[in-house]
Order: sequence, then C-alpha cells, then structure tokens
Amino acid sequence: MLISSVGIAQSQLKVIDLGKTYEYQNQNLLPGLYHHVPADLVNHGNTSIRNEEAASLVWKGSPNSNGYGYFQRNRDMGQVFNVPEGTDIHLDALVLRSSKGENAIMTGALGAEMYLIFFEVITPNGQELRINENGTTKGDLATHGFDVQFNRCDDFIEGDQYQVIHLARGGLFPEVEPTTQPMYARPNRSHGEQEGHIRYFRFDLLGEAELKLEGGKRYAFMVGFVEPGKDRGIAWSITTEVHTKEKGEFVRDENGQIRWGIRREGDGTLPPTMIENAEPPADGRSRKQLIRESLFPKNHYKKLAPTSDGYPDVDTYRTMEFYLEVKE
Repeated sequence: MLISSVGIAQSQLKVIDLGKTYEYQNQNLLPGLYHHVPADLVNHGNTSIRNEEAASLVWKGSPNSNGYGYFQRNRDMGQVFNVPEGTDIHLDALVLRSSKGENAIMTGALGAEMYLIFFEVITPNGQELRINENGTTKGDLATHGFDVQFNRCDDFIEGDQYQVIHLARGGLFPEVEPTTQPMYARPNRSHGEQEGHIRYFRFDLLGEAELKLEGGKRYAFMVGFVEPGKDRGIAWSITTEVHTKEKGEFVRDENGQIRWGIRREGDGTLPPTMIENAEPPADGRSRKQLIRESLFPKNHYKKLAPTSDGYPDVDTYRTMEFYLEVKE
C-alpha cells in the first residue's frame, strides 16, 4: 500500500555517468547502506526498469520462455534498506550499476528524464512482515508467476506499507553508448564488454533534496523513467536467491536486518492478464486490455504502490547493487 501526503518534499535530481570504476571503499558508506557485487558476479540478464510506449511494447509469445501470451509490462525497480540503529544519516546520493545484459543501456534511455523516490517502510497496527509462499514448497513448480520453474518465484511479502518521504526528478540519463549484445565472460563466446556494461551512475540529490533518515528505521528507494518512449530501459546489476533458497526466508543485510527488492509494473493489476497465444491479438477488447495493463498511468511515480510481487517472477529475494552516499 502507498501512503502519500499533500506537500511531500520535491526537488531536483542529477544523473551522472561515473564510468567503469567506482571507489566505493573510499566513500562514506555504512554497513546495510550498500551492496557491492564483484564484476565477475554481475548478472548477465536484463532485470530492468523500462517505460515503453504502446507501439513498442514487447510481446512475450514463446511457450519456451517464462510464460507466454502477454505484453512485457513497464517497470520501476527499487530496494528496501535499513539505517543502522543509533545512526541518523544525511543522504547525499544513490549509486547504481548497469548489468552485463543486452539491454543494459537501451537507446531510448539516453536523455530521458528520470526520478528517484524514497519511502519509509511501515508495518501498521502491530502487524508482522511475512512471506506468502503461495502454497508451494521445495520441489513444487511456482504457480503465481509466469516463471514456473522454481517454487520461490511466486513468493511475495505481506504486511508492508510505503510512506512517501521524498521525490526528486528532472535528472536526464547521460549520453552513454547503448549496449547491443549480452556480455559473456567465457572466452568461447563471441560477445564482449561494451561501454554501457557494468557501468556506474550516480543519482545526485541537489541542494534541499538531500534528506535525513533516522537510525533504526526501514526505508526504500525506487528509480524509473518519468515518461514513456521507444526502447526506453536500463538493466541493473543485481544478486538474487530466488533460484537457490530452500526455505521462504528473508534476505538479511550486514547488520542482520531484513531487506527485499520492490517494483511496480504497468497499471498495477495483479495478476496481469495472460492469454495462451504465441502472437498478440490483432485488435479488439483483449488487445486493449493487455496494452492498458502493461502501460503506466500518468504520473505513475506518485500513484502506484511498490510491491515485491511481479512478473515473470517476484522481487522478494532480489537485491540491487546499490551505494547510498551520506554526508559526514
């Protein structure tokens, strides 16, 4: 659930290309406020944010893929994190890293306006956070998401609510050479590293956008594109335990506090409509419904609630590579 309020703080954002190297060990970073992934472990996939126009939505129609018969939904991505107990922080910037995937940097991302929003994560009325396993256990196929290979792909978190505390927007994504192929580390593969692969980007909060967060509280950030466009997407570096966890257990940070990945997709419909068809319907009510569910509503970044529940799998066990820079 999204909890917003009138007069929420808003300010400007600047997105800066840091190149291939980020000296995170020299930054003022605190345990729990960053997740570093060694370059050789950066994922080769396309776990991405995207905001496509209706005309450029991708149809997932292969029975051999993670489900079929739906338009790929537009998506924002974010991460829950915990400020260490007894340590209030003055947040200055967020650093993220692109993946090794073919869609690490898509052409429509260049020059597109981005936003960065922060939430306080709330568990109201004495509720406890819990993992809903959708009735599947080890050895079962997932029944909730389009990815039916692993039982953990349908787990999601219940009891979480999100209070908007700050919205920064206006940052234009830098002019970086887009990626056109996946990056493979093995020497017998022809694809190699491109400029947009495993590259760092700083989301710099300008002036009054710098905000203070209280020690011992749980927060979350989320990034995305403000407006849709053709081929508008960025795949981020992540780690995930969705394919390896035997039990439905929370991922924990360096301080032993639980954290999870968040997202919002399309118009927020869960579960989204899927049809058993290798090709999208040519016209009619079904096509309109599929397209509507895949597109963001106007000003979606102010309206849609975050969730760990999504498609083709969920974000319950996913952690973005992130670095929250704080002022001394």
